[in-house]
Amino acid sequence: MFIKNLQFALRNFGKNKITTAINIFGLAVGISAAIVIFLIVRYDYSFDKWEPQGDQIYRVYTSFSGGDGNYGISLLAPAAIKEKVSGIDVMSQFLVDPFYNTTVTTDAHLQGEKGIFQNVQGIIGADDQYFKIFPHKWLAGSPASLEKLGTVVITQKVAEKFFPDRSAAALIGQRLVFQDTISTVIAGVVADIKAHTDFGNQIFISLSTFTKTSLLNAVFSTPNWTNVDGNSQCFIRLQKGVKAANVDAQIRKLYLAHQKGADPKSVQSGRLQPLSDIHFNTDLDGKVSKSTLRNLAGLAILLLLLAAINFINLSTAQSTVRAKEIGVRKTFGGSNRQIIYQLLSEILLITTFAAVLALLFVPLLLHVFAGFIPGGLSVLEMLRPSMLLFLIVLILLVTLLAGLYPALVLTRFKPAAVLKNQMTSSGKTSSGRIREILIVSQFVLAQVFLIIVCVIGKQIHYELNKDIGVRKRAIASVFIPDFTKMHASKSSVLVAQLSHIPQIENMTLCTKAPIASGWSSTAVTWFNKGDKQVFDDVHVRSADNAYLPVFGLQLVAGSNLRVDTSAAVTDVLINESLLRQMGLHDPNQAVGQLISGGPSDSARIVGVLKDFTTMSLHNPIYPTVVFAGNGGFAPTLAIAMSGNTPAQWKATLDKVKKAFKQIYPYKDFEASFLDETIRNLYQSDIRLAALLKWATGLAIFISCLGLLGLVSFMANKRTKEIGIRKVLGASVQQIILILSKSLLRLILIASVIAIPIGWYFSHKWLYDFAFKTPISWWIFCISGVGMLGIAMLVLWLRTYRTARANPLNSLKEE
Repeated sequence: MFIKNLQFALRNFGKNKITTAINIFGLAVGISAAIVIFLIVRYDYSFDKWEPQGDQIYRVYTSFSGGDGNYGISLLAPAAIKEKVSGIDVMSQFLVDPFYNTTVTTDAHLQGEKGIFQNVQGIIGADDQYFKIFPHKWLAGSPASLEKLGTVVITQKVAEKFFPDRSAAALIGQRLVFQDTISTVIAGVVADIKAHTDFGNQIFISLSTFTKTSLLNAVFSTPNWTNVDGNSQCFIRLQKGVKAANVDAQIRKLYLAHQKGADPKSVQSGRLQPLSDIHFNTDLDGKVSKSTLRNLAGLAILLLLLAAINFINLSTAQSTVRAKEIGVRKTFGGSNRQIIYQLLSEILLITTFAAVLALLFVPLLLHVFAGFIPGGLSVLEMLRPSMLLFLIVLILLVTLLAGLYPALVLTRFKPAAVLKNQMTSSGKTSSGRIREILIVSQFVLAQVFLIIVCVIGKQIHYELNKDIGVRKRAIASVFIPDFTKMHASKSSVLVAQLSHIPQIENMTLCTKAPIASGWSSTAVTWFNKGDKQVFDDVHVRSADNAYLPVFGLQLVAGSNLRVDTSAAVTDVLINESLLRQMGLHDPNQAVGQLISGGPSDSARIVGVLKDFTTMSLHNPIYPTVVFAGNGGFAPTLAIAMSGNTPAQWKATLDKVKKAFKQIYPYKDFEASFLDETIRNLYQSDIRLAALLKWATGLAIFISCLGLLGLVSFMANKRTKEIGIRKVLGASVQQIILILSKSLLRLILIASVIAIPIGWYFSHKWLYDFAFKTPISWWIFCISGVGMLGIAMLVLWLRTYRTARANPLNSLKEE
């Protein structure tokens, strides 16, 4: 029976090639989008499932009194937690990316071979307990080797890169030099982690290499309970049976004990974050939020629904064509169950063809959405068994969703009426109403997408063009490779060389630009007439006196800072936000006040800066301090260039590169423009806009196919009526208006429904921004008029053919 049904289905497909092709293509588009989203969701939910006792592993992070948090902790906290907190089975402290863009030199370089490697990533300073929480297979050495000063463990991938054709055992004792000055000895080699993980570190320098030398102060802020650095990480694994809430309470109590006398509004506390939450908590450096994945899943469901609705509309539009076939089948004894089974078999075959076509679309979609797709996700993920299971379930669900209603409509036809050409032509039947509802639903979804895309595009334009209090044009940041040498760095030599380039207006050595990615904050203590007030989560920068003119920062009181390496008290600038937190209304009152925090134990406020943005516009303007760089810690050289075109700036940067290579011949030249850095802060918004543009395009395309189905249905039912009207003198324009009027009414109804829904979701999305664009009225006008114009074009293309048809062809049967 099933084989016969397939034969009937193939024969029917041959009779209706265009309709079948539209059905297959429409479903393929929806299914391919669902497959891509399934791959993304499954990929992200597969992270860090491999760690033994993963449900007992937690990260200790810093929670601020205002509700914000930092995924790092104070450098002093891990030792105190290990000593004072009970219920912990294993604790590991490690320092992430301590050298930024690192240069590694091997012994092969001394022998004239390739032995210098630039921009090495995945470096951490780790203790021996790290491998108990994140176990690796040891190819040589043991975790105990990380207890010693100056030792390093590398992964097999790094070993093959640095020392090709050497066994793991042969690498023990080989030397690795980091940043030209930090010498280490290889004490172990571990296998690479094959599973998806956020902890794919590849080079593990012993933690004592930092904590027992001056290197710690060179690359991190002065250890203090209120100095938080995102690169300082602490993980624990609880003892069996111990509740996380008990350990969490102990850690909070420990933090409070080390902040006695602090302002309650500025108190920090250590909290526990489950390992399973790390990948998804974007407030604590997570890669993607679960709400984003849920929204993606919802988007997949909506696109599938649109494809199914489109299929239903096209199928019911063809019901009059197949009515006689169904009537004959019933006359010869066919039951409704048999007919439904046959029709579902046809739809199953169409859905299967669509699924195969969708699989061919997937690589294309992965390429189109490359900016939105996670970096580790590839087409090979489609080869997993779970993908086959998902596809089978999806085919069955789409078959039932798209096929059940058309099958029921066809089986309701009465054989006698069908064979006598006495089918009802009333458009007010329940099935007609359902078709209208489906069309309205399609265009509501499409227009909501269109409204949201317009709002997101407007917000992105606002983000990139808003005055943030910082000069953005013609500023390049160059990475200083030997910044860890502090005052012994060659950066001053580089500045002297670059000063001879006339196209350079000014330069500043600093920790980072005023606005940058990442989080760099400290607690600031204000010595106010004998009292101490502590301000938490203050953003911090260090720079020389050219920082203000390079970035266009404006003073509202006082004077610029001055670098003095011999000074006991450091100059510091504060912004207006910190001034308000201090309770001062006149900025001149702050000048001369003493504070401490960040890189300085004693600093004098010499000026107050007008507020400027330090992070993306998702965030408010934070209280900020800019210390004079007396310590010489300056990994960034910011250069302000003259000229008005990118070509002029590039020519200047080429000259900078030439001078850089003379001073650092073995280092890679790394430079980035500030406006590009700012744009990168909004990459998630830009990727979301790109994704929704495609989703909107697909939704409009599928909706128009559904509209085409409904107008075809109406034209088929009213063929004789149109013929009579033409015989009686109706023009083509009048016929088009008659056929389109009711459908245009549906589009207008969809617009009325879509506007409040689109406003709600747009407002909800903008809620996360501290600075946002207004939702303008013209967005709704453009989306409504645009959708109406597209619909009118589709209607005109289909109704024009019907209106131009010869009336004799439709009336000759009478």
